[in-house]
Amino acid sequence: MRRGFGGVLLALLVMSLTGGAVQASTWDRIASYLRLLQRAGVNALVAPDCPAGLLGAFHEGKQALLMCGNNLPDDPSVVWVVLAHESAHVMQSCNGGNLMPAPLLAKNMAEARRLEPDTFHELQLYHTSQHHVEAEARLVQALPPTQVVALFEKHCATRLSP
Repeated sequence: MRRGFGGVLLALLVMSLTGGAVQASTWDRIASYLRLLQRAGVNALVAPDCPAGLLGAFHEGKQALLMCGNNLPDDPSVVWVVLAHESAHVMQSCNGGNLMPAPLLAKNMAEARRLEPDTFHELQLYHTSQHHVEAEARLVQALPPTQVVALFEKHCATRLSP
């Protein structure tokens, strides 16, 4: 099952990095995804006073996803990328750990770097213990919205209320 996920993820990542994927372009799509997160018990918040450079965060203990309103542009495509990234951390929480094994992650990262050499340059800002989860989140944020939703529904299915 994980190999299938990885293959789909890699194909979608390639499409998104090469311009083949359609990104979220409307606030309605973002609102719909936020409702899905809420159904899984995640409290989505917008902060008006985040530190410079911080776009979003997920606090696992509080099940709170934070979007930094003061640092995000009024552009749904940018907001979507941050939301998808932070929701990948929610998926990891639902999954009880990583979304893919290390060898598959390494393969997907190598392909992403081949297409876009700077894809993972921000990983240097994190402790090495966080590289795996942050790399997964960067792969997820590059997926088309329908795939992000499908992954969320898969990994957080048991937490979704009707």
